[in-house]
Amino acid sequence: MQEYIQDALTFVREYGRPCLFITFTCNPKWPEITSLLLPGQNSIHHRHDITARVFRQKLKSLISFITKSHVFGPTRCWMYSVEWQKRGLPHAHILVWFIDKIRPEEIDSIISAEIPDPSTDQLLFDIVTTNMIHGPCGTLNSSSPCMADGKCTKISPKDMNNDTVTNVDGYPIYRRRNPENGGQSFIKNINNTDIDIDNRWVVPYSPLLSKTYNAHINVEFCSSVKSIKYICNSNEAAWRIFGFPIHERDPAVVQLAIHLENGQRVFFTNETAIDRAINPPKTTLTAFFELCNRADDFGAFARTLLYSQVPRYFTWTQTKTWMPRKQGSPVAACLNLFKSNALGRLFTVSPRHTECFYLRLLLVKCTGPLSFQDIRKVNGQQYPTYKDACLALGLLEDDNQWECMLAEVALNCTAIQIRRLFAIVLTTCFPASTDIMGNSQRFND
Repeated sequence: MQEYIQDALTFVREYGRPCLFITFTCNPKWPEITSLLLPGQNSIHHRHDITARVFRQKLKSLISFITKSHVFGPTRCWMYSVEWQKRGLPHAHILVWFIDKIRPEEIDSIISAEIPDPSTDQLLFDIVTTNMIHGPCGTLNSSSPCMADGKCTKISPKDMNNDTVTNVDGYPIYRRRNPENGGQSFIKNINNTDIDIDNRWVVPYSPLLSKTYNAHINVEFCSSVKSIKYICNSNEAAWRIFGFPIHERDPAVVQLAIHLENGQRVFFTNETAIDRAINPPKTTLTAFFELCNRADDFGAFARTLLYSQVPRYFTWTQTKTWMPRKQGSPVAACLNLFKSNALGRLFTVSPRHTECFYLRLLLVKCTGPLSFQDIRKVNGQQYPTYKDACLALGLLEDDNQWECMLAEVALNCTAIQIRRLFAIVLTTCFPASTDIMGNSQRFND
């Protein structure tokens, strides 16, 4: 899960924050599910196989609807993670990046937090009032599952607003007009009591997606990325038995190894120990050196690349070599080479592993190294350690390496991991100044 989060944050580093955060929940009343139930069966408790199969098909359809039909515009990349509610129904959290970012004035055309007018669209009114109403809770229904310590954990009901207002630190404050200003309301029976429901209780939704899939589909305009708790139960077992993926994303993120010379991980048995010691396995790093040493056009082009850029033009094969990509956009500088949208991510290295940490710093900055020795060569002079090479390149001047490192982890790590790493730098790495984070506004978020 940590690796998956790191890959997701690679998207954020490359393309910025996502445009839409969509939560798609299985509807147990879909006719595709109810038509297959036997007498006396309940889809939530008895037929996990049906809900898993149907939701999987609906999820694939939804992803295709957004990313291939471009209903909200051309898509740059996307990813989702499937989870399960305590009552057993699967739901997917989907993040979508568009090529053209959604402007604030376009939010109301994509997302609504209001009850539709039944005289204009009865179908949408029925879907929203059935699937997209929170609670009600609070004093109207103190036994609602969202209640904790006398308060709603979902912070409902929301305030009424005549216009949508963007919020830098969270989700927008959506337009929710009261009945006096054109808003709609309806009567809902809760515990044998008729309650007047207005726009304060509406969960933000997309009219297009709601009418297409007839389910609870919460659509939010993204202003931040928040962590999500993962809940598993018996329904997850059925999903895994069928071999359905828990996570998917596009484009691919290729994880790139970082290790010192002859420092790669080796798996061996008593019978293969000698052979593994004589012929250690290749890694993405050692194969990168081999690629840069090629005498053909591919090698010449590879020598112009950073280590993290290699997956865009070359694919990592089962034979543990970098092979030129055969699909994508043609590269003018190299014949028969194509560029993809794949991204590379170097594994994180703790500053406590000093030489490996400096090696990673060099690989982030230097193009086309030919070997472990060559990467320590600066302006024709061979240096004995990676730290000396970093010093010669000016990467360690005035605590620059720590500032660069902290700037990178700010995009890839959680707050507690950043604080722990900062403590390690202060206690073991002897920075010139303890105020290496004080002058940078980007660490204040």
